[in-house]
Amino acid sequence: MGVCWCGNTDLVSFSRSYLKCNVCETIVAASMPGPEISRVEDDERDFYGRPYWFSHQEKDLGHPDIVARSRTDLAERCLHWLRTLLKHKIPPAKVLEMGSAHGGFVAMLRWAGYDASGLEISPWVVDFARRVFDVPMLLGPIEDQAIEPDSLDVIALMDVLEHLPDPAATMRQCLNLLRKTGILMIQTPRYPEHETYSDMAARDDSFLKMLREKDHIYLFSLQSIKKFFDRLGVKHLVFEPAIFSQYDMFLVAGGASLTVQTPERAEKSLSATPRGRMIQALLDLDERIDSLKEKLSEVEVDREARLKIIEDLGRHLQESEADRAARLAQINELTRLLKESEADRAARLEQIDELTKLTGELNERLNVIQK
Repeated sequence: MGVCWCGNTDLVSFSRSYLKCNVCETIVAASMPGPEISRVEDDERDFYGRPYWFSHQEKDLGHPDIVARSRTDLAERCLHWLRTLLKHKIPPAKVLEMGSAHGGFVAMLRWAGYDASGLEISPWVVDFARRVFDVPMLLGPIEDQAIEPDSLDVIALMDVLEHLPDPAATMRQCLNLLRKTGILMIQTPRYPEHETYSDMAARDDSFLKMLREKDHIYLFSLQSIKKFFDRLGVKHLVFEPAIFSQYDMFLVAGGASLTVQTPERAEKSLSATPRGRMIQALLDLDERIDSLKEKLSEVEVDREARLKIIEDLGRHLQESEADRAARLAQINELTRLLKESEADRAARLEQIDELTKLTGELNERLNVIQK
């Protein structure tokens, strides 16, 4: 029997590996991991050890391994996350990224002027991030860390919340570490609430890939994530555009009212340092790329519309050609019949002429006889 984060134990079957809480609209793993899932004692055997970042990512999830992602994530994900963070909290600010993997986002935050560090539970991953990006890393669950309460401005959890065996307890610890004006920045899968597994399977919904066995523990919906933070006393939530909006959600949460920073303030902060200027240049480039993608999308929509018009015209042309061919066949048939009629008329006219001639000759003979 499963239990939801909200305390409900009356869960219903959802899929082969997951249950559903109808009280809060959360999807819950049918087989709950033990507390050992939160730590890595043996990097070659424990679930979140070294193989998780290579064979599991490649073979089970179809993702690039951590080495490849230490390069691709910088442009594909990290800039998007940074842009959102700058909107809500500009540097200087103290940031901790939980589940920071290769550490690329931590590095980018530091280049932007944040006092940032990462946290991972695998010793191998911690060492990898330190070597690859030269960033400060903490090892182990956040509950084990000697972090002063009310000392952090931001805690980021990118694709982490869904892996926590006790998300409410972990988030309480995070909130305890944040300053009063601190924020949580979270990316996590979004279950399309009220949907059944069969409905999603019928249309091959993108969310189905989130339901792999042993991959996630809690999968929140928009409704359940609001209830989750409301129960924790977090009244202020803002949903931002997610990179993979087809199956993810991206939100900023805080105990105090969330203040949106102006782009000018963010630019001023970044322009204060050489590294910050480099980050601003990358953000500018990313914005131009997004603009080009948007224009390309508009062009594609226009192209599809024009292609449909061409296809419709082609269909109409085919129908017209078929009609023209049918009419031409009718004309040819009528022409043939007319020719036959003309030939028959000519033959009959010839017969009439012959009969007329014979009639004339007969009349002449009769006249001779009468005389």
